[in-house]
Amino acid sequence: MKAVADTSALLSLEYMGVLDDLMNIADIYTTESVNEELKEITGFRDEKSGIAKKILLHVSDGKIKCIDAKGDIHSKNIPLNHCLALCLSAKIPVLLTEDADAAYYLGKMAAQKGIKLRTSTAVLVELIRSGKINAQSARKKLDELMKKRSWEGGIIEMLARRYME
Repeated sequence: MKAVADTSALLSLEYMGVLDDLMNIADIYTTESVNEELKEITGFRDEKSGIAKKILLHVSDGKIKCIDAKGDIHSKNIPLNHCLALCLSAKIPVLLTEDADAAYYLGKMAAQKGIKLRTSTAVLVELIRSGKINAQSARKKLDELMKKRSWEGGIIEMLARRYME
């Protein structure tokens, strides 16, 4: 499997401790705009900063491939815009994102072009299917992510829980 991941998805996957597992079963790509956003996040002194630093190590060692898209698609959300453009130009069929607003805005366009928008919950399901983690562990990781990212009671939590069922 090949997938392009935006900042929100990369952060969620690393928060849950499954980014390494994902890289063992998939080729992960991102864009320079995501790379720059992660660098900005490292300037803070919080848990998110440490998570961003870990992700950047994967980029610097080539486990996450950082490439720019050819062409551009106009949208209000620059990082996702570039990620969708990368999917289209490099013919990568999956875009990993946790950005519900941007996914709604670009979802129809992505679907028309054959690009599947997926969240970190879909990654957990793939990791279960591949035998990398069990369902109980995946649910626990999802619960922890909801707390860490303050998504409890929100739309992302609702969608994630439905998907896990």
